[in-house]
Amino acid sequence: METPPRAWVKNAEELRAELSKREVDEATAIKKRLKELGSEGVDARVAAIGPKVEAAIDCTQCAACCKVLEPELSQADLGRLPAIEGLGLVEFARTRTESSNSGRVFLKAGPCAHLKGGSCSIYAQRPESCADFPHLYRPHFMYRRLIWEHYTLCPIVFNVVQCLIEELNGKLEGETDFGNLSPSA
Repeated sequence: METPPRAWVKNAEELRAELSKREVDEATAIKKRLKELGSEGVDARVAAIGPKVEAAIDCTQCAACCKVLEPELSQADLGRLPAIEGLGLVEFARTRTESSNSGRVFLKAGPCAHLKGGSCSIYAQRPESCADFPHLYRPHFMYRRLIWEHYTLCPIVFNVVQCLIEELNGKLEGETDFGNLSPSA
């Protein structure tokens, strides 16, 4: 399957416009279709498709994730970020983070203080969760709740899912092995 770059949704505004044309329960239908393939088949296709979509999308032209998400902070992040901001750990925790009932710590968003003109001003030292975003390559892609939340936020996730569906449609029209389909260009 070949998907020309001009057909790809490239930023949050295009994504919202595209989603506004679709049925509200479309993601539920997509999940149901993907379940036919099994988690390993979907993960393998995401591993093949994802890097190509990521290379075609300029995140600095979108930055929706930095504008709305609150990334979880690891212990390493908590050791590094206060110094970057010139704060002590207690002051950083009080002013820049929120904790969940389970004890997980998140960087306050809305938008991220490190977002400067679409780019991360601490890119080389950004939180681990930010570096891993949009979390495409963790096992069980189709079963992760955050993937489906990010489907409506991140053009990369949206485009990967669209490529999966296009390949699935090809399978249903005669392809015999989803795992052997050629990746999109």
